[in-house]
Amino acid sequence: MATNIIEFVFQRGEKKGRLRPVNRKDWGQIVGWWNDPEVRRLFDVHFVDQTFSDAEKWFAKAGSGEDERLPRSFVIEVEEDSKWLPVGTAEFYSERPSHKTAEFGFLIGDKMWWGKGIGTETAKRLVKYGLDQIGYKRIGAVSAGYNVRSLNALQKAGFQIEGIRKSYVFRDGQHHDQTVMSVIKPS
Repeated sequence: MATNIIEFVFQRGEKKGRLRPVNRKDWGQIVGWWNDPEVRRLFDVHFVDQTFSDAEKWFAKAGSGEDERLPRSFVIEVEEDSKWLPVGTAEFYSERPSHKTAEFGFLIGDKMWWGKGIGTETAKRLVKYGLDQIGYKRIGAVSAGYNVRSLNALQKAGFQIEGIRKSYVFRDGQHHDQTVMSVIKPS
């Protein structure tokens, strides 16, 4: 599966990063991130504690690269002391093949890596991959208004704001707006 690894260097510094297809061995780590209250707060959806089975269902729908097609779900890794350390995930989901569209999302689950530019680099690489390799015409994304890091990363990766869903996300006892964005491949 080495041909599906996407490598990059973070804008801030010389740290190396890569995106590699998710596999079953990653699910325990991912579920841990999903169940961390600080991380979960950044999601637009509200869900209860997740399980290994929930991860299995999610990645079966999204496409983990364990089938014949190009992978849609990736683990974000950072090189530390000559080892690759998983720090998050990124994926295309809600794919509509006949329309050549999908939604995109990323999660930096390891809070030590928040604010380091990893989300921006991940989004840039996967937008290019989605448009050029998979063949999407449109890639959409959404973000709660309070998740400023996500909004900034998506805009730096070329996403344009399409609109605002007013009071769309209920979190911490109040309603928040949700920003709807997309990247469209030029004709």
